[in-house]
Amino acid sequence: MSEAEQFTELVNLVEVDPFALIGISLSADEKRIAKRYRQIAKGLHPDALASNGASGKMSEDLAAKIIARIVNPSYQKLKHEQSRQEILSTVRLQVRQLVRNEKLVPTFPNAQALIRVSDENVDTFYEQALTQIAEHQFQSWEGLYTHSLEIAQLNLVFLSRKLEDLVIRPKRAGLISTPVTPTAANPSPISAKTQQAGTSEVVSGALPKDANADIDYVGQHTRRAKTYLVKQNYALAVQELREALKLSPQDPELHSLIGQAYYKQTLTGMAKSHFRQALKLKPTHKVALKYSELLGITQQGDIPKPPLKPDTGLSKQEKKDKKTSAGAKAGSKRAWFGKLRSRS
Repeated sequence: MSEAEQFTELVNLVEVDPFALIGISLSADEKRIAKRYRQIAKGLHPDALASNGASGKMSEDLAAKIIARIVNPSYQKLKHEQSRQEILSTVRLQVRQLVRNEKLVPTFPNAQALIRVSDENVDTFYEQALTQIAEHQFQSWEGLYTHSLEIAQLNLVFLSRKLEDLVIRPKRAGLISTPVTPTAANPSPISAKTQQAGTSEVVSGALPKDANADIDYVGQHTRRAKTYLVKQNYALAVQELREALKLSPQDPELHSLIGQAYYKQTLTGMAKSHFRQALKLKPTHKVALKYSELLGITQQGDIPKPPLKPDTGLSKQEKKDKKTSAGAKAGSKRAWFGKLRSRS
């Protein structure tokens, strides 16, 4: 495969998995993503490339194309939370489809190992493996192409381990033990536009079709969300609850939970919207009522704050006398004005 064809594949991957193209974790927040972006931009700067001298493996023209066509578009998609969540939702759906069609067979060693690690070590192994790969990702064009595909595959396997409804098991023939050299003959499951060799198939083992109907997807997303809330990982809690709401949009408990997650992130506008919806669906929801009181909202809208009246410190009798005196002064003023008019 020519370099031009490889470049086109990575450009297409921007729409599918921009996380892989800049070598950042799926759970990264805005600060980590911005830091990684600056690190990449610094490494591909003409001054940095020139300092490598004869040992440099990437030309300035190629580096400029990578920044303009791959790095910058990927960063633009990831720097805002809403677009990140949309991408994650798309990839999760893709993972489910790949597993059910038994097309998720890892080819890179790290992805193969990630399938086998224990549940409690999945996050640690994933972060460590991704960090090691990302360190060498932008040292050369060959490295960028291969490592980007490797991270994309690692991301798919990681998500498959995090979705409880996906049962991952090796095929009877066994998993591939050595990485496949990227070629055009090995299509990728990522999309028809991004046929990558290194991600040709990722993770086997789908549940029988008749068993899928019995899976409580909403319950699974909700349980994971509650775990994230306890751990104060509010961004991941929001991800899970958004998935649950897609399946059960009229559940007041889900609206209350996601309202709490937004409240903890000081995203009061989003929190108010979901608490208001929870009360609309169930006016007696205790938690929603509690937070709605804190936020000063009702089902119709925010409770307007009454204007503050100055405290004069006068007793009721003094206020009455003052009012009577003011009325007398007004009457005297009107009488005086009437005399003035009659004289004129």
